[in-house]
Order: sequence, then structure tokens, then C-alpha cells
Amino acid sequence: MKDDPLNYEEVSQRDRISIDVSDIRELVENCRSDVAWTELPLSAKLRVLIKERLAQLEASNKQAQEDSKS
Repeated sequence: MKDDPLNYEEVSQRDRISIDVSDIRELVENCRSDVAWTELPLSAKLRVLIKERLAQLEASNKQAQEDSKS
């Protein structure tokens, strides 16, 4: 048994989920037309889109907080 003091395997398994994307798969696959996008696996495309949206929300929340202070 491998020494795993941070329980990396347990954490990585817990952070993985299965979701049905059958209704949005085509939208995700075709939302960009660059070659790099077509080379990415679907899971990576989903991660990119989720991270971009989270960054937008974070920026929006930060702006709203700054606006409420002034």
C-alpha cells in the first residue's frame, strides 16, 4: 500500500461526479470554433466553461461589493 498522508486518492474520488450532459453536449462541443477547442475532451471543455463562468460571477460579486461601499 502506498503512503498517502493527504488521502489524495480518497479526495480525488470524492471530487469526481457523473452528470448527464446529453442535452447540452452539442452546445458545448460547438460553442467555439478554434482548433484547440476541438482537440479538448468533453470533460476539459466543461471544466473550462465552468471556470470561466465562476470567474465572471466572482468579478461581478466583487464589483457589487465595491459599489455598495461607495
